[in-house]
Amino acid sequence: MADKTKTADLSVRALFSLVQGALIAMSLPLFYAFLPDSVRNMTAMYLFLILPILSFLTSLFLNWFLQYMYCGAVSVGTLSIGASMSPLFIFLFSGLSYFLPFLRSPVTQLFTELPQESPEDAKFAREIWGYCFYIFWAGLYGQTLASGMVSACP
Repeated sequence: MADKTKTADLSVRALFSLVQGALIAMSLPLFYAFLPDSVRNMTAMYLFLILPILSFLTSLFLNWFLQYMYCGAVSVGTLSIGASMSPLFIFLFSGLSYFLPFLRSPVTQLFTELPQESPEDAKFAREIWGYCFYIFWAGLYGQTLASGMVSACP
């Protein structure tokens, strides 16, 4: 009798983590490109509500796909717990970058001049990239932990 327990390939899990991190990190500049006034006026809402929800949904999909691909079945409980890791990291890293602005300064200093309408817009656009740096790593760490949790077949 063959053992039904398989584990997901590490390269697939790493690829899913990179996809999650990049997708969530790039969503903030996209929101800013299409809704600049909304992001400027409600930055905290985007960092602490919209991005964690988006990260939960993408992590849920990626983990569902991972578990189904390797196991042929999906455990909803394990999937939900695993998918909650990414928003947790997004919330934590966003909080660090939002409440400790000096953590964003190494990233914001990389962008000296951005073609914007005013100096205030250019400064805020650089701050967006400072948030994106931490959001990327939060998505990467969260999805890595989540994919490790759901990669073993139930």
